[in-house]
Amino acid sequence: MRDIRGDLQDRANLLEEQISAHEAQFDKLIDQLKREHDQRLEDLKIEIDAVNRLLDLELRRVETAPPQTQSAPAREPVHHVARHAPQHAPQPPQPAQAPAQPPVALADFLIRKLNEAGAMSRDDLRRLSLQEGYFADAESADRGVHGTLLNVVKAGLIRQLPNGNFAPATVLDTIRLRRAM
Repeated sequence: MRDIRGDLQDRANLLEEQISAHEAQFDKLIDQLKREHDQRLEDLKIEIDAVNRLLDLELRRVETAPPQTQSAPAREPVHHVARHAPQHAPQPPQPAQAPAQPPVALADFLIRKLNEAGAMSRDDLRRLSLQEGYFADAESADRGVHGTLLNVVKAGLIRQLPNGNFAPATVLDTIRLRRAM
């Protein structure tokens, strides 16, 4: 009978080399995925910083702009009453009653509405955001909702249907997103 210990040892060494090669390939893939993930996160952070800066600028612009719902003659009686009423301390003119500041971020609001009502069009979401006081006019609402929807779809929190409507992300979408990361 022939001694096969040498052949078995060679086979074991070959298998160990294959295992090492697969582990090295796996480590390379993990490193590549981590780099891609970090780069994607960095890109998203840069994008959200830019959007937040634009939002801050827009908020400052809206706060410093004269209210569109009030005209100059509507303010005159307030000044007039204050000037002709010496028994009371003069009071600064009161701006028109603006809608209350929305309590949650627009993205959270849109996601919540989609989860509550199901699929909706961009126009429906724009109308709801106007009603809730996120925007002063339809034009800014259209731009703001559109940009927010794009970012929320990109983040995988909602999805766009083939007909153009938006819907809540399903559990399957969330699992796919997590696997991709």
